[in-house]
Amino acid sequence: MSSLQLLPTVKKGSSFYLSRRKALAVAATALIAGGGLAYVQSSFRSRHLRQERYDHSNGTATEKETPIQNGASNSITSKTRRKKNGLKSLKALVGILLAQMGRKGTHNILFLAAIVVLRTALSNRLAKVQGFLFRAAFLRRMPVFLRLIAENLILCLLQSAFLSTTKYLTGTLSLHFRKVLTHHIHADYFQNMTYYKISNVDSRITNPEQRIASDIPRFCSELSDLIREDLTAVSDGLLYTWRLCSYASPKYVLWILAYVTGVGFVIGKLSPSFGTLMSEEQKLEGEYRQLHSRLRSHSESVAFYGGQDREASHIKQRFENLVRHMSLVLHTNWWFGMIQDFFLKYLGATFAVVLIIEPFFSGNLRPDSSTIGRAEMLSNLRYHTSVIISLFQALGTLSVSSRRLNRLSGYADRIREMMIVARELRVAGGNRAIQNKESGSYFTEASHIEFDGVKVVTPTGNTLVEDLTLKVEPGSNLLITGPNGSGKSSLFRVLGGLWPLVAGRITKPGVGSDLNNEIFYVPQRPYTAFGTLCEQLIYPLTASEVTEPVTKEGMRELLKNVDLEYLLDRYSLEREVNWGDELSLGEQQRLGMARLFYHKPKFAILDECTSAVTTDMEERFCAKVRAMGTSCITISHRPALVAFHDTVLSLDGEGGWSVHYKRLVEPVSKYCATSEDESYSGRTTDRKNDAMTVQRMFASTSGETAFSDSKSVESYVGEILAMSPPKELGEPVPDIPLLKGNPRKMPARVAALLRILVPTLYNKQGAQFFAVSLLVISRTWISDRIASLNGTSVKYVLEQDKASFVRLVGISVLQSAASSVVAPSLRYLTAKLALGWRKSLTNYLSKNYFRENAFYKLFNLSEKGIDADQRITQDVEKLSDDLSGLVTGMVKPLVDILWFTWRMKMLTGRRGVVILYAYMLLGLGFLRSVTPDFETLTSNEQQLESTFRFMHSRLRTHAESVAFFGGGSREQAMVESKFKDLLQHSEALLKKKWLFGIADEFITKQLPHNVTWGLSLMYAMEHKGDRGQTSVQGELAHALRFLASVVSQSFLAFGDVLELHGKFLGLSGGISRIMELDELLDAAQQDLDPASLNPLMLIEERRNSWKTDHSQDGNIISFSEVDIVTPAQNLLARKLTFTVTPQKSLLVTGPNGNGKSSVFRVLRGLWPIASGRITKPNRMDKNEVFYVPQQPYTALGTLRDQIIYPLTLHEAMLKASQESRQDGDCDAAEILDARLRNILENIRLVYLLEREGGWDTSTNWEDMLSLGEQQRLGMARLFFHNPKFGILDECTNATSIDVEEQLYKFAGTLGITVVTISQRPALIPFHSTELRLIDGEGSWELRSIKS
Repeated sequence: MSSLQLLPTVKKGSSFYLSRRKALAVAATALIAGGGLAYVQSSFRSRHLRQERYDHSNGTATEKETPIQNGASNSITSKTRRKKNGLKSLKALVGILLAQMGRKGTHNILFLAAIVVLRTALSNRLAKVQGFLFRAAFLRRMPVFLRLIAENLILCLLQSAFLSTTKYLTGTLSLHFRKVLTHHIHADYFQNMTYYKISNVDSRITNPEQRIASDIPRFCSELSDLIREDLTAVSDGLLYTWRLCSYASPKYVLWILAYVTGVGFVIGKLSPSFGTLMSEEQKLEGEYRQLHSRLRSHSESVAFYGGQDREASHIKQRFENLVRHMSLVLHTNWWFGMIQDFFLKYLGATFAVVLIIEPFFSGNLRPDSSTIGRAEMLSNLRYHTSVIISLFQALGTLSVSSRRLNRLSGYADRIREMMIVARELRVAGGNRAIQNKESGSYFTEASHIEFDGVKVVTPTGNTLVEDLTLKVEPGSNLLITGPNGSGKSSLFRVLGGLWPLVAGRITKPGVGSDLNNEIFYVPQRPYTAFGTLCEQLIYPLTASEVTEPVTKEGMRELLKNVDLEYLLDRYSLEREVNWGDELSLGEQQRLGMARLFYHKPKFAILDECTSAVTTDMEERFCAKVRAMGTSCITISHRPALVAFHDTVLSLDGEGGWSVHYKRLVEPVSKYCATSEDESYSGRTTDRKNDAMTVQRMFASTSGETAFSDSKSVESYVGEILAMSPPKELGEPVPDIPLLKGNPRKMPARVAALLRILVPTLYNKQGAQFFAVSLLVISRTWISDRIASLNGTSVKYVLEQDKASFVRLVGISVLQSAASSVVAPSLRYLTAKLALGWRKSLTNYLSKNYFRENAFYKLFNLSEKGIDADQRITQDVEKLSDDLSGLVTGMVKPLVDILWFTWRMKMLTGRRGVVILYAYMLLGLGFLRSVTPDFETLTSNEQQLESTFRFMHSRLRTHAESVAFFGGGSREQAMVESKFKDLLQHSEALLKKKWLFGIADEFITKQLPHNVTWGLSLMYAMEHKGDRGQTSVQGELAHALRFLASVVSQSFLAFGDVLELHGKFLGLSGGISRIMELDELLDAAQQDLDPASLNPLMLIEERRNSWKTDHSQDGNIISFSEVDIVTPAQNLLARKLTFTVTPQKSLLVTGPNGNGKSSVFRVLRGLWPIASGRITKPNRMDKNEVFYVPQQPYTALGTLRDQIIYPLTLHEAMLKASQESRQDGDCDAAEILDARLRNILENIRLVYLLEREGGWDTSTNWEDMLSLGEQQRLGMARLFFHNPKFGILDECTNATSIDVEEQLYKFAGTLGITVVTISQRPALIPFHSTELRLIDGEGSWELRSIKS
């Protein structure tokens, strides 16, 4: 190989510098100016975005959202305050971590520090060896070179092991930090009902699950990375400072320190408030993910209402808010990154070069004139370069740590705020002390329950009950009645300590303020925990807390009390089940009753816990509770329960109350209406009229017969119109297909994903990708120029040409300016590409997610549980970020390979290129053979993260029931069990990455350096010329330095290619989860009828007529021989046949769990039809059939939105205008509001307009309204839409009987034909026929109802 091969390159490079210096200077100046303009633009853009962030909101933003202040007058003060608070929060969290570090955490940090020190020492030795290698190659001393290359190989292997070990220790330290902080928050969060108060009483924390499941792991990951990098920087700084001072003047250290300190000060002054930006980003992420979790919890109600478009609109709006803010963050990082990179990285590198070369011109490192002296100088220069660069990087890392701390402060503020609030609520209870001694309100302990002058006030300040005085002795029973929203359940919230005791004194058994031990609560909304059947019965106790183990026979006796003994035959004792999905609402209520028989408390709080069971079951339950000796405090709207109680407390909703004792003729009453209240006489009269109606109804009930109204049921029973056919022996249960995707292989999944992300190269993402490619090419060209400059600088040092070196420094400054724009712009476009891909992928998945009720099918009909909410939010975000890094990581090595391979061929000929490609192929083959199954491991880790987050979201949804049960400890055990599984899996994954990382680092990064040295020796051995001449020595030194840079860049590029394989394997788990979701969404767009999924069943379809017809006239709902089969393949109704015609309403009855709601699911199309034919009105006309589900659903938005749901305001105004038939001059909004007010008056909820602040009030309606009020709002939706058919699934069981009758009468006046599921005999007269599902095994009968 002739050295002449290099000469054209060197000469061409010199002419290149002369011809393009001016162009480079102009380009650098333009880029610097562009950076300045970007800074100015960012200032205006940030102000604009902060002002307009929520301008597109339509009333769904909560009052808790606070926009970022941007006033110029207080910006400096607020910025300083934020920084101080952020550092204070950060110090507090670090203090917690240090205090609870433990032996494992201490060992991790000590091992990490030891490995860092060893790696620094190893790096120092490696730098020396490489300097010796350069000298040996220059002098062509083969034996010395071979000995040094062997030592270098060993050092590189150790370096790989140390680097992989530091990553492993950093990961384990992050997991330990996460464990400490999570347990620290859990210790307060699960005690004293803090999990309830933090979301329902106190308003300072939004989305606590986001802070626990997302903010903490991100904070811990970044903190552990910061610790590792700072430890490395300190170790490098100390060692290389000592080494530099040992052979050169200490002034070099002072110069570096002065430069880094000055630049750090300037950058600190210019730095934006990244902590505030990150805090706001996490808040928006939490709100966006919470909406997806909310949809998951209420998927059936939303599907029944057909509200997918409204939910999609809310979620899309929150997602757009998040994207806008992330764009602001990226833009801020871009312009600040240009400033930081220029001063600390590129200009700093030029400054470092000056410090490197200066002692070789005028210091004690100047070379002598001999060949050996110059070789020694080259060796010293190599080592001196490593020392200066390492020292400069170490001090630079420490100087920018303030920015990292600023970013961490954003997470620290949110986490510490969560800790402070949780601690305050745990200690004090609520946002005020539960026991307020100044006002005289407190709890005392006794064997009875007594309210003495108690005032009940909601967290929003509404007074529900004034000066309540009442005593319940052991053995007596109290019945609480009153209109919906009058404060019945709120009494229990105060008694249980969920709400603060504002005034008065409460006496009760037990220690503390919660309901447990001697007082047991059976809630209005049944709560079932995930676990075995035995765990449901002993809840909130755990198996370890049970003194006597519950046997199977004992469980059977408990379940027999509530007619649920068949559950023991259906489920094994060890099987863990999500009982909320398995059991009907009535079965869940009866399971709650069975808990009461297990715990046998002195007092039982029964909060409308029998609303979904039959009257017969309710009667037997009350009798058994009395026989057990338990005193009951019951809320109910059924007058028949008066027979089981001694005292009736009636509330009027205006603060007044009255008590009726059976032994007294006149009630003891107290009404707290002031003269000020009289100004609202309309509202007061309406509410008190409702209360008086309820009182009269209960007072007129005979105490002799508990269920006198049930005896009159027989008078309504008519003739049998139809009944189920007898079951044939061996008759199979028709199968219904479950949702199942068509899984594709990984290459097909990747291709499908790319079609989603890059449908065409001519869209915005295509342009961004093209811009990224141009920037990568520019960076490669700059790297090539820098490599040439490095070689030229060595030549000038050998020749002692100081003037040429100074000119070279000027060129280096210009290249630094160009690099400081190119590199941050590349990072910015990469992040923008990731954000664009996240947006594209989210929109693509959402399109099918909200179509054809796919969200419901995913959660309820899929073969395996799908955490779709986690995949659309967190998995999509992670995949987009990783993909953008992977794609841009592919562009760079490909460009580098083409560029530097050409350069390498010019220097080494074909032989070097062959060695390069052979190494790549062998290295790739070896890595593939030793790579673990990262796809499965990563997918499982994301699944465990999803489960942990969902457990917290589920607790937030059922916080009130859990708090009443005193189930905090039990929930903590379940959540921490899932958290433990997550930590164990993450630790196992880190170990596999550690072992694989050693091989990966050695093959892709360290070993190529040794190949580079081999090629350098080959070049030196074949170099021609007189070694004694200074010009030849300079040419050889330049060539070796340039060759080393080119070969290193080539191998680094191939190393990046090899590393892409590992990165792709890490991505494959995320790709599998996202594309599996996409495959299921595609399957969900098809009908789940067997024929639609299997064309071979078309003949069978024609023979059995499996079909849903949509009648054109909209006057009929008909089932013809329809088999009702659950997704678990249980037959509930065999050959079900009935017809509903206008004004001939149908009542569906039967025991719990027999399939009543399932009939509506099949009618709505949520479940597929196993066999038979259904005829119903055209589904395109939404005014034909309207569904009101069993579980009330409060939509996001205003009070007006609750009634018009699922329509938008514009659609509702258009509907009201068309139906009013008034002139176009009339205001559509006034017409709509007038109609809505009329509806509220008819359902007796007009008081909400004044109590809540009018139609445009937006709040969390699920927390503000009682269950009965929510149910009446559901009926208001029915009346607003005014369909021909109303499908009502026990949607009025929490209202009083008089209100329920009023609702059905109003439906009749509107001409709505209802199909009702109910257990209340009072509704029989409003229906013409009764469909009774008998045993849940297929039997049914259809009877007429006598008028």
